[in-house]
Amino acid sequence: MAAVTFNSISLLQEFYSWLFPPPNIPKYGVPLPPEPHRVIDAQEVGDRPFLIVGDIHACCDEFKDLVTEAKRRAGFEDIFIVCVGDMLNKGPKNQETIQFLRDLSAKGQLAAVRGNHEESILREYMSKTRDKEYSLPERYQYLNDFSEEDFDFLLKLPYTLRIPKINALVVHAGVVPNVDLARQKYIDLSHMRNLIYSYHVWGSSVRGNSKCDIGVGWATMWSGPQHVYFGHDARRSVQDLPHATGLDSGCLYGKQLTGVIIDASLRRQFVSVDAKQVYSPP
Repeated sequence: MAAVTFNSISLLQEFYSWLFPPPNIPKYGVPLPPEPHRVIDAQEVGDRPFLIVGDIHACCDEFKDLVTEAKRRAGFEDIFIVCVGDMLNKGPKNQETIQFLRDLSAKGQLAAVRGNHEESILREYMSKTRDKEYSLPERYQYLNDFSEEDFDFLLKLPYTLRIPKINALVVHAGVVPNVDLARQKYIDLSHMRNLIYSYHVWGSSVRGNSKCDIGVGWATMWSGPQHVYFGHDARRSVQDLPHATGLDSGCLYGKQLTGVIIDASLRRQFVSVDAKQVYSPP
């Protein structure tokens, strides 16, 4: 009887959500960027090759090594770097990483999207802004050294970057198939890993889920038209799929930092550097 009651309540909850979708807000209620979905046009990049980089997590030394190796491989000193989010947090050099990111961005050499760890940082920043007595948790103490300009840089990061020149969409976590970009949920763009499909008498539905062991990997279901580059999934590591490429290879956990170079003729080559040590247990 209890099981029947539980299933009935679950069905009613799903039906209600289907009729009245919840508001599309970020997970922690942090401010939306001024431009949630940004387009990088061909004029901004010129003839430079792209380097799309996986989750850095403040592993700044490895990030710099990857950029150097990508330039050598591409045969260009000036490349356009795109980061898939989670550039900061948990790793060893947050201050150095944010400065390097901002310097590259100021030179017109870098763009990035907001990841779930950037959202966590913004949550702490907003808490401290609202309450001057708020004490940052130990793992966020490094934020005391961040400037207002650092936080402003993070606040302006979009959720997606569309790059028509290479028919690419860059997002931190994932996108739900067959849903217009403007209607994608911000929590999915920054947190999802899998899709959960539901079938009911009133119709079918699909929703994102952050767990790897519930549902099916969203990237395996993505069929374009754009090729999606994403991170956020170190457990699955590099995913080289027909219409999606996952680039989180677990540098934070002592594995590798991975990127993909895309030149003007759309040729792709993966590039990786080894982590210098294990910074955090998996």
